[in-house]
Amino acid sequence: CLTKEQIKPYFANNVKEYDRIMAEDWVSVEWGDRRQELVFIGMKLDEAEIRAALDACLCTADEMEVYRAQVRNILEASFSSVKGGPSLFDVGGMDHIDQ
Repeated sequence: CLTKEQIKPYFANNVKEYDRIMAEDWVSVEWGDRRQELVFIGMKLDEAEIRAALDACLCTADEMEVYRAQVRNILEASFSSVKGGPSLFDVGGMDHIDQ
């Protein structure tokens, strides 16, 4: 996840777009710019069906809490200076980070 300061140089020639992204797309301090843009090209596409399928992929609030714990655990394990510190696989009693 890039910070606002890291993104800004990419828009040196288009400050107006940078300002728009910061105002409209920068959802949170926690996650920053997490937008994704998809383009569907075809005939007779069912927009409602596509939206429903994509919405079904979104995490629930409970799943996001698990994800936050996993991210914290990865950061702590990756950057810990303590020998025998946190394990990558020690997230709320789960035995694997992908679960």
